[in-house]
Formats: sequence, structure tokens, C-alpha cells
Amino acid sequence: MSNQNTFTVEFEQSEFQKIKDTLIVHKWIEEEDGSQYVAFRLRSPRGSIAIMYFSGKLVFQGSEDFTMIISSLKQKEKRLEDIFKPHIGVDEVGKGDYFGPLVVVSCFVTEEFLKRVKLLGFGDSKKFSDGKIENLFNMVKDYPYYYSSIVNPKEYNEMTVKYRNASLLLAKQHSLVIEKGLKDLESKKIECEYVVIDQFSMSKNRVSDELGSLGKKYKLIQYHKGESDIAVACASVIARGIFLEEWKKMNDKYDFLFPKGASNVIENAKLFVSVHGREELPNVAKISFKTTKEVLSLF
Repeated sequence: MSNQNTFTVEFEQSEFQKIKDTLIVHKWIEEEDGSQYVAFRLRSPRGSIAIMYFSGKLVFQGSEDFTMIISSLKQKEKRLEDIFKPHIGVDEVGKGDYFGPLVVVSCFVTEEFLKRVKLLGFGDSKKFSDGKIENLFNMVKDYPYYYSSIVNPKEYNEMTVKYRNASLLLAKQHSLVIEKGLKDLESKKIECEYVVIDQFSMSKNRVSDELGSLGKKYKLIQYHKGESDIAVACASVIARGIFLEEWKKMNDKYDFLFPKGASNVIENAKLFVSVHGREELPNVAKISFKTTKEVLSLF
């Protein structure tokens, strides 16, 4: 194998099953190994090998970068399941981006899914690179208990005019995905303990006021830095995964590389308008941002 890397990491025998489970959830496949010194052997989707020896040494061999997987394996075990109760978490992505959609997701986390995302290393999506988000999202894309709302820029701009308040718009989207989730869970007779959201408004009643009769039956917990709750963290990762998919579609449609965020976008926005015309800007950008005035100053 060309450019082969070899890394050795040491573990206690009590950790062997967790190591194996973590590698398998990252799509590594177990292989036979006839050595009496080998506890198990696995192969990654890219052809690398991981061999766990009974001595406690885990040896990685291959041409790929093992940094992320080793980091996942070395994370200290937290007994979240000891206090965990299945619940919904809600988060959004895109509200601060000039270009692209607003994506809001609610995610119901079961005890089984909790174990899965812990092994994958889920956390606050803002701390992850786009590449890692895409990888994590692809690992859980088939999970049936997340519910999304994708508000494209055109719809966002129309809602901004209608509601005249970005926080109200966001609250309505939060309530929408919460109600969708609770309705689905009730129809399947699945019990949800409560709902957690990452607080985005000074008014704690902002979301609860928008909930329907079903949502009002459930306890709503909200606080800043909500991603510390595993269900909110899951919603955050999934929302950003969906956002990146929509982002790529928009880039492909216009054959244009849209920048993320709200700073350093003016020159790109001016270039877009010069190529596609100012009437097309509301289809790709949140024109309620103050940025728009400067973008259109020369047109």
C-alpha cells in the first residue's frame, strides 16, 4: 500500500467492545484473522486495516488520515444513558448566512440512537468542518425520527415581509418541526418525554406561543448553548447536513460559488447580480439583511 501510515493506540481490555462498536458504526467491516494474538481485525471503507491485539495495542495501517477515528476512540465514556430519557431536540442552521436557506430540524433521540451517535462523536455542529458534517450526516441519514423544514431564500424573504420579525419566523419553523415530530411519534405510539430547543429569543414564550394543541401538551425546555443536550446536538448536525446539500444544489444551479456567513459576501453578491441580475438575488439571498443595500448600491 503506497504512502502507508501506521499508528498504534493502547487500550484496556474492558474497552475492546466499545472500540469495535465505534469502528463498525463508522462503516469498518470485521474480517477473519487466524492469529492467536489478535482480538479482532477490521477494514475501513477506504481499505485501511485496524488490528486489536489482546495486549491492548490497536494498530492502524493504511494511506488515510486516522486522526478523526482515533479521536473518537479516545473520547472518555460518559454514562449519559444512566440519566437519559427519549426526547426531541430542535436546532436551526442558516439564519446567519446571507446566501442559502434556513433549515430547522427536530430530532427524537431514542436510547439506541443515543448509543449510535455517541460512538460517532456527535456534538455542536458549529465546531465541525463541512467534511465531518457530511460524513456524520451520511451515517444517520436513514434514521426515521428527524423532521425538517427547509425555507429557501425566496420563501424566507416572503415570510420576512409577512411576519416583519425574524424571531417570529424562526419560532414558527421551530413549532412546525416540533408538531411534525410529535404527531408522527403519537401515531406510532412512541413516548416522548419532553422537547429541548436552543434558545434564540429573549422571550421564552416565543416558541411555546406558536405551538399547536399537541405541542402545548409537552414540557418545553430551552436554554442557551442548547447543543450540550444530545438531541439538540443531533438536530444541529442533521440541519447542517441538509443545509450543505441544499447549498451544493444552489451552487450547481447557478454555476456560482456562494460564500457562507454574512461577512465578506458583498463582492460575491455584486458579482452574482452582475451576472444574473438583481431580480434573481431574492432567490439565493436573505435580502432583509443590511448587506443587500450595499450590494445593490451600484445597480
